[in-house]
Amino acid sequence: MAVITTRANRKLEERKRIAQLATDAFLDGWKAIVEVGTCENLISELPANAPAGRREELTTRLSTAKSLWTSAKVRMSLYGGSNVSRLVAKIEVAGGFNAGDPDKVYDLACIFLQVRKDLGLNEEIEPVHIFQALVGDRVNLPAHVHTPRAIPGSTE
Repeated sequence: MAVITTRANRKLEERKRIAQLATDAFLDGWKAIVEVGTCENLISELPANAPAGRREELTTRLSTAKSLWTSAKVRMSLYGGSNVSRLVAKIEVAGGFNAGDPDKVYDLACIFLQVRKDLGLNEEIEPVHIFQALVGDRVNLPAHVHTPRAIPGSTE
């Protein structure tokens, strides 16, 4: 009996470890995307006479964020399920993530939803809700997403 319990405990600990690795990858991916967007915006708004040090700092931050995204997407593919790997590949084949592209934001929302499902968080949440949490109304939903109203009112 002790052998069975020991094996079960080891399997449980391994599952917990993989779930933590997947969660860390998911969070790092989100941090990277936010930082890439922030740095790209700040760089594009820098005046021509901006101090070289500031431009260099932002360029370094941007490079670091892109490296973090590369690491995160590989780890999401490794520790996430097959749907996560498929969706990450879909984004990358289409040229990488772009926060202004509704289809790519929706695919990212689907990745985050799938990671939630892989972690056992199966509440009834739709990709459109994650999409809107990511970008609000700054980016329109993709044309293929048919929903009369994404966020239900408080009376629904």
